[in-house]
Amino acid sequence: MTYKNIVYDVDKDTHIAQVRLNSPERLNAIDAQCHQDILEICQRIQEDDDVWVALWTGTGRGFCAGADVGKGPAPPPVEEQDLNELLTEDSWISRQGKALYAVDKPMIAAVNGVAAGAGFSLALCCDMRVGCAASRFVTVYQERCLPPEGGMSFLLSRIVGLSRAMDLSLTSRQVDAQEAFRIGLLDRLVAEEELLSCALNIAKSMCEIPPSAVRVSKRAVRAGLEATFLASSEYEARLGALSTRTRGDVEESQKSFFEKRKPSYTGR
Repeated sequence: MTYKNIVYDVDKDTHIAQVRLNSPERLNAIDAQCHQDILEICQRIQEDDDVWVALWTGTGRGFCAGADVGKGPAPPPVEEQDLNELLTEDSWISRQGKALYAVDKPMIAAVNGVAAGAGFSLALCCDMRVGCAASRFVTVYQERCLPPEGGMSFLLSRIVGLSRAMDLSLTSRQVDAQEAFRIGLLDRLVAEEELLSCALNIAKSMCEIPPSAVRVSKRAVRAGLEATFLASSEYEARLGALSTRTRGDVEESQKSFFEKRKPSYTGR
């Protein structure tokens, strides 16, 4: 299936899916159709056994400039909703954040330019972020009379710390690549021409590990963000028992170790 403003490609040999936001004339801003496509792509990544790792990036000068003002998903008119509906309604950015965060396979953002608003949130929902000199981050939400959305209020402080998250959220100032790397927003900072290859190499290294082990590891680390030590330990044990049920990869892991060769995993 093809998408209007997203290029989605799965390499079944490497098990890596590449998701490229593809409206460079708008710095890959998200309109209503693009939003729906992102939700569908998240589901495809999650359900496709040929996908072990997903890589998100953008075409041109921008990673994602956030919502395409005037073309983004429109909420119902306020006069048609009562207060209870307004307080419980999920925004489209919230739905997008939940869809991205629900994927239990590794996701890497190759941030090739500006990541603003919903685009910043998208990058945060990925497990790692690789950047170059062109990478820039700005929250933007406050300038639109909005709180941080799409998972930003949950993830930003856990990635850069509380006071830095407050700084970026309350001032909406722009963070360049060097500062982003220094404060932990970027996990790798490379030359622009090496951006995609660096992200792909990280993805390939993840694909050298049994995919079931990678998925349960991601689940365990994510769950630990909200759990006590004892609860995390119990969850780790349950996930460990679950991961050993993938007999093919478990046996291949043990066999390749004793035969002193590189393992060949199948995801089964």
